[in-house]
Amino acid sequence: MKLPEVIDYYKKQNPQISELINFFYRTDQLQSQYAGKISSVLPLTADTAIQKLKKGKYLLEGIHWSINRDIFKNIIGGLLTTLKTQGEKAEGLEKALLNIPDPIPNNLPELIKTVTKTAANLTVQEKETLGYLLWQALKVFYRKEAEQFNSIGYQQYWSKPVCPVCGGLPKISRLTKETGKRTLACYLCGTEWTIPRLSCPYCGNTNQDTLGYFYAEGNRGYRVDVCNACKKYIKTIDENALGRITQRPEVEDVITYHLDTLAISEGYQNPFTFF
Repeated sequence: MKLPEVIDYYKKQNPQISELINFFYRTDQLQSQYAGKISSVLPLTADTAIQKLKKGKYLLEGIHWSINRDIFKNIIGGLLTTLKTQGEKAEGLEKALLNIPDPIPNNLPELIKTVTKTAANLTVQEKETLGYLLWQALKVFYRKEAEQFNSIGYQQYWSKPVCPVCGGLPKISRLTKETGKRTLACYLCGTEWTIPRLSCPYCGNTNQDTLGYFYAEGNRGYRVDVCNACKKYIKTIDENALGRITQRPEVEDVITYHLDTLAISEGYQNPFTFF
C-alpha cells in the first residue's frame, strides 16, 4: 500500500488517534518535498560500501559530510508551521531555533545540545519537541544518503545492533511474515537490517533469562521486547500474528505510542528521550 492508503487504513482502525496520524502524514510529505531538492554527497560506490561493511564499519563511519543549512532551516520552518496547524504553541521553539549552527553537526545529540544551550527557559516538553523537530529535519539528509544503498543485502554482511549505514539505533523491529527473522529499522536513516532474534538490539545481550516481552491487551501483533540487563525496550511488530506485511515501520511506531507509555510505566527506558 502507498502511504496515503496506509494512513487511511489506520485512521479507520484507530479513529481516536486520527490527529496524530495526520501530523505524521504532513511531516512525511514535507520531508519528501525537500528530499527531492538535495543530492547524496557520500563518496561511496556499492562495491566500496560492501568492503567497508565486511570490515565491521558502518558506511558513514569516519566520513565527514555536509548538510545544506538553508534547506535544513526551511525544513524546520515547515515543521513549525505544521505544529501550529495542530494548535501547538511554538514561540519558545522559534527563538531557540534561531541558533542553528553553521556547519550543522551530523550527530543528533550534538546538534540538540548546540541548539538548546541558549534555550534554558524552555520547559521539558518544549525541549522534547525541539529535539523531535531537529531529528525530523536531520532525517531528510540521512535518508537521502541511505537511498543509494537500498540494493545492498545487509543481512549478508551485518548483524550488529547499530545501523549499517549511519550507526544509528533502531526504534522499532519486526518479525517478518515470510521468514520470521528479526528486522530492525534505524530511527535516523530508515535502513532495515537483521539481527539474531533472541538478542537485545541495544546492548547485545543474548541471555534468555534476562530477555522478555509483553503485549498490550487485545493485540498480539504488537509487543514490547525488553532487556533486564540494560533496562531498555523496543516495540516489535509480529507480522504473522498481525496477519499482514508492514511496509512503513515508522507508521507502526506512531500508532503504537501507547506501548511506549506501557513500557516506561513498567520501569524500562525509552532510548529516544532527547533530554
